[in-house]
Amino acid sequence: MGGNPATIRLGVVKPTTTSGSLADLRALLPGDIEMIAEYMGFAYKSLDEFRQSMPVYADKVAALAAKGCDLIHPEGAPPFMLQGLAKETRTIGEWEARHGIPVFTTGSTQVAAMRALGISRFVGITPFAGELAEAFRQYFTDAGFKVLFMGKPIDDGGDVYGLTTEQIRDRVIEATRTVGGDSQALYILGSDWRVLDVLDDLEEALNVPVLHPVLVRCWYILTQLGRSAPIEGNGRLLAAMPPFAAPL
Repeated sequence: MGGNPATIRLGVVKPTTTSGSLADLRALLPGDIEMIAEYMGFAYKSLDEFRQSMPVYADKVAALAAKGCDLIHPEGAPPFMLQGLAKETRTIGEWEARHGIPVFTTGSTQVAAMRALGISRFVGITPFAGELAEAFRQYFTDAGFKVLFMGKPIDDGGDVYGLTTEQIRDRVIEATRTVGGDSQALYILGSDWRVLDVLDDLEEALNVPVLHPVLVRCWYILTQLGRSAPIEGNGRLLAAMPPFAAPL
């Protein structure tokens, strides 16, 4: 492994320069995992920004490989899910072949977590609506899941990032109960939604695992490294630490 022989170097490509989710992940990972970040600097103002981003992502992945990273995680669901599951899978394969380093995206970690938990149908809550929400739905449908709902908890045209944690919790519970039916999980797409502090509230109210991107990343990274010790107090996924499921 790169750097100090006792240190794992994790390279991440963050969509924005202001995200708090990097610190959230760092707080969950062991101290011997060093995080090295590159930034895309998305403004989140147009779909074209996401559609045209793959060459920049490729440059960022190459830069992290050159820095001796042992694992590389280009984050950001919209850019990859907009291109679709099949193209994303090819892109990951090309980067891994080029650099000889495991590469995983936001979507691929979430698909892996759902399969590890035996989930086949779920409700998805996201800050995005319209074409992006439909792209997310199609991505998971192509991966073999039944998506019972994918969208904002209450689509009133407002900025859901401006809600308090408690407001997000209450709206997510209300929306999930309304559309959930026989859902086996709640999937939250939005790393910077401040819901980690109310994760236990969500899981208790809905009685299903809540898959938040930061927690899924933590599970995936530790599982990739062969570290399966449960982590209590951060939801059912980390408490169970299930192994990767066999490929479909």
